[in-house]
Amino acid sequence: MGVVGADLPNPRPSPEAQGRATRTGRSDPATDAIQPNESQRYNDPMNRVADPPSAPPVAPDPTQRRSFLARLATLIIGGIAAVFPFAVGWGVLFHPLKRRARVKPVGTAAADAAEFVRVCQLEALPADGVPRAFVVTAAALDAWTRTPAQRVGMVFLARNEANGKPQVTAFSATCPHLGCAVDYNVAEVQFECPCHESAFAKDGEKLFGPSLRGLDPLAVKLAEKNGQTDVLVAYQHFRTGIAERESVG
Repeated sequence: MGVVGADLPNPRPSPEAQGRATRTGRSDPATDAIQPNESQRYNDPMNRVADPPSAPPVAPDPTQRRSFLARLATLIIGGIAAVFPFAVGWGVLFHPLKRRARVKPVGTAAADAAEFVRVCQLEALPADGVPRAFVVTAAALDAWTRTPAQRVGMVFLARNEANGKPQVTAFSATCPHLGCAVDYNVAEVQFECPCHESAFAKDGEKLFGPSLRGLDPLAVKLAEKNGQTDVLVAYQHFRTGIAERESVG
């Protein structure tokens, strides 16, 4: 019986073969047929290591999406809450300036809706048709400041009787030229401006002078209160120096 494995080729190359391969740069074909390369080792089912199983796909967490939407809504609401006080303050700051700059031509709803203020009792006004000057007292509004019971101007009131019923007419005592206070000359039966010598008839029409229009008429109504009749006037200020009649509050 022969020795087991005596005819089997040596799996390791001999030193002579290693030396030849080193000198010539070529390997021994006998040994190459025995030694498997790296590709053969990987493809050998006995040597290949199984790949690790891949992790299953992770489904999105709905709680994270809800948390993001909640934070977004909080930021939006917080921004609105922060801007709102500034918007309100801006309106409070600049609205009085806009109100003062507003011009209302006579005959419009804004001008006709002027607030009526009490001027006097009807009994204090003789029924002779002669215009008489009265002070107008009302709450004065100057931009952001409101002062009650202040002198805001003067008016001329004239009372006449028609069919036993009192009729009262009112004119602003401010000259339409440059804003001076006019007087009524009983002897001349006319209104006169002492500043630039404009004159106006008893009915307010311009007679002569630099004024570009007649006196500004004011609406009047009579109101019964506690058994007495009060004269109420829709007092307004008008722009001076122009021919058109424009209310400025």
